[in-house]
Order: sequence, then C-alpha cells, then structure tokens
Amino acid sequence: MARPRLTCEVVELHLHLRLRHGEDDDLIQFFEQVAPRQRSTALKIALRAGGLSEQSQSDGSPEAELTAALSDFLF
Repeated sequence: MARPRLTCEVVELHLHLRLRHGEDDDLIQFFEQVAPRQRSTALKIALRAGGLSEQSQSDGSPEAELTAALSDFLF
C-alpha cells in the first residue's frame, strides 16, 4: 500500500556540513551515532529540542541564534 500524497507545501533545504576533528568532535559523534538515511530526522529533532523557537525571538543574528541553539542541545 502506498503512502498518501502530501497535501501541504514542501520546503526543501540542502545542507552541507564540514566538520573538523578537534573543533567539532561532539557533532561528529552525534552524526556517527545516526544511520545515514536518518540524519535529517535526527537534525530536526535536535534543532527542535534545542529551543530554536525561543532563540529566534532574541535580538541576535540568525547565525548566532542557530549556533546557540545547537550548543544548548549538544552540551
């Protein structure tokens, strides 16, 4: 049986991360624990759990907000 068609608009974002040993070891470990085809789902869960919606209401730059949200989740 096929899945039903989506009735909502889909927004596609393509991300490419370059992680460096010694700087991004926590992120490398996070992604190594997730199956390759589940990484986008794991990233969405991490972003939601990290309080991203709370951070977006502050006066900081978008990049600083995202970094803070990811840091709160991973540390």
